[in-house]
Amino acid sequence: MRRRSRRLRVRIRILVRVETERKETVWEETDALIVNAHGALILLSIDVLKDKFLTVQNPDTGKEILARITSLGPRFMGKAEVGIEFIRPAPEFWALPEQPDDWKSSSLPRARRLHLQKV
Repeated sequence: MRRRSRRLRVRIRILVRVETERKETVWEETDALIVNAHGALILLSIDVLKDKFLTVQNPDTGKEILARITSLGPRFMGKAEVGIEFIRPAPEFWALPEQPDDWKSSSLPRARRLHLQKV
């Protein structure tokens, strides 16, 4: 299977905001370990569920983006590897000095659009 955008192994500090089942908002400062234009693999100690949404903030830039949890990996030293997917491609979110060519806006797949027909 071909990836939508190349993955980079980096360690980027992030803040994650999650709403718990009790409707409480919880923040966690953590790291993204692998990033691409469409999401990341992050570490979380907060218990989360697949397909739930969370907000990711890059504290260096102040940018925030909504993401969906796509996978839950093994836990190690109290943190789980969590795969997340942005709701839309956002290569600029990581604020990397250089990005792979396939992260450029022109090479990213366009969002699918619903075409409504008049009846």
